[in-house]
Amino acid sequence: MLWIVGFLLLDLYFNLIPRLITLDVLPWLAYAFGFYAVAHLFARYVLKLKGVTDFGLQLHKGWFKFLMLGFVIGLLNWCVKYLAFYQMGKFEVTGMMETGYIVPMLAQALVGMLLASAMNDVICRGYWLPYFRRNNLMAFYILFTTIVYALDDSWNEGITITNFIFSAVLGISLAYTVVKTGAIWMAIGIHWGANMMYRAMFGFNGQGMWQVNQLQDGVVYEWVSIGITALIFPVVYLLLRNKKPAQAPADLQLKPSTGVAV
Repeated sequence: MLWIVGFLLLDLYFNLIPRLITLDVLPWLAYAFGFYAVAHLFARYVLKLKGVTDFGLQLHKGWFKFLMLGFVIGLLNWCVKYLAFYQMGKFEVTGMMETGYIVPMLAQALVGMLLASAMNDVICRGYWLPYFRRNNLMAFYILFTTIVYALDDSWNEGITITNFIFSAVLGISLAYTVVKTGAIWMAIGIHWGANMMYRAMFGFNGQGMWQVNQLQDGVVYEWVSIGITALIFPVVYLLLRNKKPAQAPADLQLKPSTGVAV
């Protein structure tokens, strides 16, 4: 039961606070770092883990490589998606914004999207990693965390069939990287890169690097988005296919979980 309580605590912290309070840059950074403080304290003193590092944030050898590799994958995939939308006539580009607008907007996005992506990945994938390891349930990890991620995404997109499928398709790829690498760095990177491309297009107020006019919308674009997002899985599969699934740290192997089963 403690695991469910912790999940709800972190999920509500992450999703409710920005909806209840308008956060400028500095208050938002305080909110983001506060999330990691709450996660660390709950992990250490309630779940009896080492801390937030047990949520797949260990600085093991190669963590930065996986983070940046994921960033490139996410950025390029979303770039292909927007190019496809452009060719299909979804929007037109009429110009480019001034450098004085672009540089600070992208700098803010670079930091903000990293922290936001990591928070989401901690909640949907990292948080459950020690639980599934301790209870020898890793065979079900991808399925469980994909469902959690798809349902949790309804905070932002609502619950529709296409939104659920999109989140599930992306969630499978993200969870697969966790199983193979034993950490959430590559998943964070994919999230980060995708979100950076989104901000490059639309910024924080609908205005990104380019002046864009939306011309049309429709369900066809949602299915195109799903199809292009699905291309992430064969990419991460090919990159990680020869890597054996990561072993759990010794203190998380086949030990009874704190609290009752989920």
